Amino acid sequence: MNKENGLRAFVRKIKRDKAFRLRLGLLGTLFVNAAYSALQLGMGIVHSSFWFYSMAAYYLSLAAMRFFLLRHTLKYKSKPNLRLEYKKHRACGIILLIMNLAVALMTFFMVYWGRTFRHHEITVIALAAYTFVSFTVAVINAVKSKRTQSPIVSAVRVINLVAATVSMLTLETTMLTAFDNGTMTLAAKRVLLAATGSAVSAFIVAAAIYMIVCPKKNLNKQRTAKENK
Repeated sequence: MNKENGLRAFVRKIKRDKAFRLRLGLLGTLFVNAAYSALQLGMGIVHSSFWFYSMAAYYLSLAAMRFFLLRHTLKYKSKPNLRLEYKKHRACGIILLIMNLAVALMTFFMVYWGRTFRHHEITVIALAAYTFVSFTVAVINAVKSKRTQSPIVSAVRVINLVAATVSMLTLETTMLTAFDNGTMTLAAKRVLLAATGSAVSAFIVAAAIYMIVCPKKNLNKQRTAKENK
């Protein structure tokens, strides 16, 4: 009974406590990103492949941003410090710019070296369903973030949207490999992947600039308001 009551209390806490849900989500994605980064780094060392190194750098960047934000949410539990949150928001934007280099390398390897993710067709269909659902949820949450007063929540949602967008890129190359029936030429695949990769990279840069510029404007507004008092 105690275990059952504890489980019910945990579920109620998830439903009612937004801050707890945020921490829990950050902790889960942080663990996955860190584990996958370590795996890709190990594969890179074993195979001496820059492809795996670029993947490791990408997932490490995601893990770093999520750790950055999780550490903040654990440290400041009661009264929010908007000024500090805006600084964290801006720092994540800077990390996004660095992460974009890893994504650009991944795209280069996909286009020119033909590096792809190889899975069974059924696995690819499952991955596609999961990726599209994740992307849709990320877009909805990103739209909702315009109404939120928390820079940390906004940063988390932008990061989730960027990750979902990159997942769409990796899904595309996976599907091109899994469902290749010889009708599409190598040149056509390269053009398609290059166009998608460029669009994803441009989106990451735009998101990074937004995360850097927006907090700066809000910090300047706060500074001006204090000076006018």
